[in-house]
Order: sequence, then structure tokens, then C-alpha cells
Amino acid sequence: MNVVINRWFYKLVAKVFFSVLIAVVSMQSISVNTLYGQASKRILLPGIVSELEKKQISIDFGDTSKKITPILRKAFSCHGAFRLSSPSKSQYVLRFTNSSGNQVEVAVLTGNPQKIVKILIASGSSEEEAVLKGCDKVVNYFLKIPGFFTGKISYISNFSGHKEIYVSNALMTTSHPNTNFNKISFNVSWDNQGNGLFFTSNRQLFNNIFYLNLATRKISTVANYRGSNLSAVQNPRTNQLAMILSGKRNPDVWIASSPTSKPKQLTRNKSNESGPCWSSDGRRLIVTSDSRGKPQLYEVSLSTGILTKIPTNVSSHCVEASWNPLDPTRISFTAAVAGGFQIFEYNFMERRSKQITKGSSHGLQSTWLNDGRHIIYTERTNKGATRLMIMDTELEGAQAKPLHGSNFGNCSQASFFYSK
Repeated sequence: MNVVINRWFYKLVAKVFFSVLIAVVSMQSISVNTLYGQASKRILLPGIVSELEKKQISIDFGDTSKKITPILRKAFSCHGAFRLSSPSKSQYVLRFTNSSGNQVEVAVLTGNPQKIVKILIASGSSEEEAVLKGCDKVVNYFLKIPGFFTGKISYISNFSGHKEIYVSNALMTTSHPNTNFNKISFNVSWDNQGNGLFFTSNRQLFNNIFYLNLATRKISTVANYRGSNLSAVQNPRTNQLAMILSGKRNPDVWIASSPTSKPKQLTRNKSNESGPCWSSDGRRLIVTSDSRGKPQLYEVSLSTGILTKIPTNVSSHCVEASWNPLDPTRISFTAAVAGGFQIFEYNFMERRSKQITKGSSHGLQSTWLNDGRHIIYTERTNKGATRLMIMDTELEGAQAKPLHGSNFGNCSQASFFYSK
């Protein structure tokens, strides 16, 4: 008899439990957030904040002018540490005011009633630049790290029908072409002062290395030697230029003491080297090499040219290294996995890799931003369409955000520069 009663009791409890659970689930709210034309659904229990949102600073812009608000929304939507919220739920209000000319005042408010806890002043050559500098100051105030909003991006786009070089601000709200060769240009990289760009182009029939001075629009030849001339990157601390030249044989690493100096051969291997990448202190260099059959990442001795394999241990195909500007123990790179390409990060101290990008689209050509936290990379669909994405590498669960729409054409190969 007791067994029958116990079974009846447990069934009753279970029935009540599942009835309550169904009632709670029926109260869930479904919100559709549209960001740059892409809709995503979130199902949230009322009053429950996701683990991702707990790690973010919720903000709104109060009575900031509607003229300024769109660029603010794009800026802080791209930064993983911040979350746009309604006035009633935000932790802080960022009130941007054009105080005089191209100067912006940012008032940081919090509490109920709201009180100003900080005033930040930023100025620039235009109102937009002043606003972006104000955003950088906000990031520094809250996180004690530099913002990236006033940086510059160079990239390749086929908007004109040919692969030409474009330059934009970090949010790609302003962009303009810098070449009109009607040829193919690629491997674009900034000089270490942000005054111009090194690039490879077949504008003179063969692939040669050129330098574009952005102020004068003058283009000068850096390397037009016999064979292939590819991938020039300047040392962040000196005038040195690393490049890939083939001459009469396979592609090797060559170093020039300046862009106008004759380069000297560093590696002398039977393998193919590509994609040189300097560390931020200019003392170390990484390249891709197929010296063991498949392309892998190697550190090159600047004195002997000897290659030392970096044990990424994620794929037989690892390429396109980019060195973190603030943390020399971290690099990002592209690896072939699961029938596609994705961005990974390798940590020299921990001697292990972790995957950064995921999904059905490919992740390629990553470059670090100056905060050592975000990357810009190329997303490529299976149909070949490409666009530039920005992603926070430190916030668990962060999603990549597109920097532009299809009206920019197929964009790829971003290079970033930030003036300190």
C-alpha cells in the first residue's frame, strides 16, 4: 500500500513540476536583433541575463544628438566589452556633445538619479574624428587599454571590377580608393609611420613590390627583381623591410635595411617561404614555409636564417600569421580544418592553440588591432563572396561583426594602423 501511495505521490510532484516549467517557458521573450542586415534570434527567460552580457558594460547614449548616434552605435557594437542597452537597463550613459567646432565632450553618467562621474574631451580634424577619439577615450577610461576607433584600415576590394587598394577609418564609415591600375593588387601592408602602403601588383606585367605615399600619391618601385617579388612588410621599430623574392629559384626571405636599399638574402632553403610577419618589438620574424612538405609557421633567426617550427598542432596547413601588438606570446593564424579555413590563436607560453572563428564560412587573413584584443579578418562564403569582420578574441561567446555591407564589393586582406 505504501509503495502505491509513494508512486502516486511522485507522479503528482512530477506533473506539477513539468506544469510549472511549461508555464515558465511560455513566458519566454523572443527578440530579433538585426545588425547590419543580418537577423538573429535569442530566447531569454525574463529577468535572466546571459553569461556573455554579464561580462559586458551596458551603455546607452542618453540625449546625444541623432546626428552622432549612428556612428556611436556602430562603434560600441563592434567592441566586445560593451553592450548597447535601453536607458532603463544600462549601467552607464555616454552623452556626447559637440562643445565647439571639431571638439566633443563625453559625459559619463551613472546611478539613479544619474550623476556625472567623468568628463572626457576629444578633438579632431572633423566632427567624426573627434567622436571616434571620444570613443577611444571611453574605452581607455573603462578598460585601461587603448581604443581602436581612430585607426586606419587598408584593404583590397573589387568594387571597381578590379582588385584595387582602398583606405578607410576603423569602422569603414568613410572609405576611398587609392589605386586605379585595372590590374591585380594584393599583399597590402602599412609602413611603420602610417604614411603609406607597401603592396604587390602586376601593374607592370610581372608581380613586383611597390610603395604608395598616401600624401603625395606617388608610387615608387621597391623590388622588381627577376622572378617573383612578394609580401613586403616593414619592421615596426626600424626601416628594415622583410620581403619574399624568388630570383632564379624558390621563394626565400630577404631583408632590406630600408625600402630604398638592396635586400640581402636571409633564408636559403629548397622550400617555399611566404607571409613574413614581424613582432611588435621588431626583434622576431615569422614566415610560412613548406620545408616539411605542408605549409606551417616558422620563426626565422634574423642572424642565421634558420627556421624553427611553431608547434601549433591543429592542422597540416597553417598560414598567415599575425603577431599580437601588446602580447608577444600570442599570434593569430589561418588553419585548414574540417574542409575549410578558420582563424586560430597560438600562445607561445602555453604552447597551445585555440580556435577563434567558427561556422560554415571561412575565416582568413587576420590582423590584430592595436588593443591586442580584437582582430579584423576576411570572411569568405562557399560561393566566394568576401567581407571584413571584426571580433573580440577575449570575450567568451563573442560573435564577429561585419564592418561593411555588400555595397563595398568583395573586401579582403585588411591591414591596420593606429597612430599612437
